[in-house]
Amino acid sequence: MIGYCAGDMTLPPPEQAPIGTDALRRLHYAAAIACGVFAALIVHILLTVFGIGLDAVLRDAAIGNKQQFVSAMAWWVIGGAGFVGGWATGAYLIAAARERELIYRLAQYFLIGLVFVAATTGGIMSKTGNLGGTVDVIAGLTALALGLICAFCGARLAYLNAEQV
Repeated sequence: MIGYCAGDMTLPPPEQAPIGTDALRRLHYAAAIACGVFAALIVHILLTVFGIGLDAVLRDAAIGNKQQFVSAMAWWVIGGAGFVGGWATGAYLIAAARERELIYRLAQYFLIGLVFVAATTGGIMSKTGNLGGTVDVIAGLTALALGLICAFCGARLAYLNAEQV
């Protein structure tokens, strides 16, 4: 760059990348999966607060049919929350990329409500003193793994449907 003054050097304008780039798609997947896991963990916390969580079978030595049923239902509810959270976030990101205003506003209000529910359940959990220990760690990690798998499946479904439309 001999002979050029620093003030004379201008860079060409950056090119606008299209919305369908691979990096943006991966970022959308990661956001959808993270929101799905977040939804699954919120549901897990809510169910634990109400005493009908995954840990119902692990707490009693004499396992009865009721505890097994409660844990099975909690398993499906947490998995469903992860799936729906991943799918809904994926659908929202697709709609936002395609600039659909109504879906954008609905999702915005839903996310505000979800954060409110998460903050409320976190406050309730901090007030209860009987939770904690190995049983709750196992149940929490199980809910995390289940939410991760189901959120990935929900996000994948949202993007497969978007490719077909």
